[in-house]
Amino acid sequence: MKRTAYILTVILLSATMAFAQVNRSQPPQPLPERTVNFGKVESFTLSNGLNIIVVENHKLPIVRIDLTLDITAVKEGNKAGYLELFGDMVRAGTRNHTKEELDEKIDYLGSDFYIGSTYFGVYSLKKQLTPSMEILKELLFHPTFSNKKELDKLKKQFKTALESEEKNPSAISQRVQDVLLYGKDDAWGEYETKETIDNIALSDFKNYYNTYFKPNIAYLTIVGDITLTEARTLAEKYFSSWQKGKVTQEIPVLEKKTSGINIAFVDLPTTSQSSINIIGLVNLKKSDKNYFPAILGNSILGNGASGRLFKNIREKHGWTYGAYSVLKDSYKRSGNFRASAEVRNNVTDSAVVEFIRNITDITSKAPEEDELYLKKSEYNGNFAFELEKPETVANFIQTQMIENLPPDFYQDYLKNLDAVTSDQVLTSMKQVIDPDNLTILIVGKGEEVLPGLEALGYPIEHYDKYGNPLKKTEQKKETEQKKETGELTAIQVLEHYFSAVAGSREKLEKVKSITSDMEMTLSELPVVIPVTYKFKSPNKTITIISAMGQTAKQGFDGKKGFSNMGKLSEEQIEEFRRQKGYFPELNYTEEKSALEGTFSIDEKETYGIVVTEENRKKSIYFDKETGFKIREEIRLKDAISVTDYAEYKEFDGFKLPTKITTLKSKLESPDIETIVQDVKNYSINPPLTEADFKL
Repeated sequence: MKRTAYILTVILLSATMAFAQVNRSQPPQPLPERTVNFGKVESFTLSNGLNIIVVENHKLPIVRIDLTLDITAVKEGNKAGYLELFGDMVRAGTRNHTKEELDEKIDYLGSDFYIGSTYFGVYSLKKQLTPSMEILKELLFHPTFSNKKELDKLKKQFKTALESEEKNPSAISQRVQDVLLYGKDDAWGEYETKETIDNIALSDFKNYYNTYFKPNIAYLTIVGDITLTEARTLAEKYFSSWQKGKVTQEIPVLEKKTSGINIAFVDLPTTSQSSINIIGLVNLKKSDKNYFPAILGNSILGNGASGRLFKNIREKHGWTYGAYSVLKDSYKRSGNFRASAEVRNNVTDSAVVEFIRNITDITSKAPEEDELYLKKSEYNGNFAFELEKPETVANFIQTQMIENLPPDFYQDYLKNLDAVTSDQVLTSMKQVIDPDNLTILIVGKGEEVLPGLEALGYPIEHYDKYGNPLKKTEQKKETEQKKETGELTAIQVLEHYFSAVAGSREKLEKVKSITSDMEMTLSELPVVIPVTYKFKSPNKTITIISAMGQTAKQGFDGKKGFSNMGKLSEEQIEEFRRQKGYFPELNYTEEKSALEGTFSIDEKETYGIVVTEENRKKSIYFDKETGFKIREEIRLKDAISVTDYAEYKEFDGFKLPTKITTLKSKLESPDIETIVQDVKNYSINPPLTEADFKL
């Protein structure tokens, strides 16, 4: 990480110095013509069709072996997700070794193995190459795909990770973006759900392996401290017996949108920021004559801190932490263009205007010479650093072979970049990006951002968080929160909730203590953590976490907060002090609460009430049909906290939620924290003492 930061700093400083030395009264002098020396590179093909690329580099006693399958798109259908788990299932057991034996052997060797649905590889010391190759051979040719226990564990972790993404605007935006670009029936547009993960079976991995793992669609790169003779011997020994086979890949043609600019909107009431992605398909291959002008044009638009988008939307207006654009080529299908940023709700419409203006400018006016010169300098610096890694050269040669590029494509890469003119950039960007036919995908809080977006005049189409178009009646549910509520009051809604949970308010008022045992997972950490929670009225509480042989405690003894994980903040202590009973709803009066309206949340019709306590407001939503509380939103000083309650079950005569998901999003940054609690048991009115609330 430190080396990466250092490299980026050097690149940026070099680019800044180059820019500062430009005399803007005259066009910059052309960069000197550069040639790239790849060193000693050899290639050959085995009789079974396996292509081998060898790059000798004897600076370090290390060898890297990479096997890549030329697979463009595989449709997973109602089993979406099994390709993501493929590599883990390969390592879950082979013909001669259990998962535990493989893990032990790999740990002992110290070699790095990496396995996915289209690649196998190992990074090894030269002296450990032979035993490492024996393990790689075992993994590649003899996986059993029979470890159901491991599959069940992986599926559970996968579903937990999906849960943490349900209210993440970036994750939702990526999913809907793929649907809009490629369609749900395309391999590049489908997505995983809990249902598709549940459908995955061991046979899916076997079928995929037997269908696609053939040497005649594979490329093997051997890089590092190895000679050509040694590489030939290695390839013959470990891969010559691999039987070739016919592989059929159906690759549907993608059609570019030609219906003008439109806004695709996904309403996410829990988010404090809008995720903006301006997207469209592009026809661009590395072999195209406009490839080099196109990548330079996109770099000027949105590549890094020197891009126009960053300078405008981040530096000039201060609306985001970063704004960028990406132009992806594809040699078998259409590529795509994407310009993106996460911005505050109140500037969403203004940011869209600036995005479109910048995209229109890059496709209608040639860039300045010094702007182009700066980007060429950046590419020169980046290219030089990448060439320090011998595997980069192997990947370049592999790409040339797969995409049928000229043999000198990468050797002449910098020379071709240096030759690009401003006029060529303009011509290329006009051909590749059509600013009048783009989709502006926005995931945001409709109540706050839709009025401004509607004023822009673009057609707006509404989608749910899975990319399904919403009908007009459904759009109304998603975007218009208030509805007629008749004579119903907030107190009546609360009484319905009390009856649903305990049968009556009186029974709920008798709950003076409660404990719960649960399993907790955190966002980006799908490890199950056992947790015990204890509460005693009015506000004594303790949370006990046991993991990895350690015990963490945090709580409030009625007077002061305590923690063995570090000092509690004043805000945390105030939250503990403010609590009045396990069911605070019992304390809400007509003066404190008001019925706001009816709302559609996760396809459920709810009553929403607003509660005001000590100058702080929170919104609570109750299922109209069952009466259960399903969501609570609290706006804190610098964040918004949203907690969802689901899967109510009966414990000691009370119906309580067993799935509690809390999402906390900072208002001024895209950081999102998600906590999922799977409650296994509640105990009502257990005999708790003062000792229970001590460290």
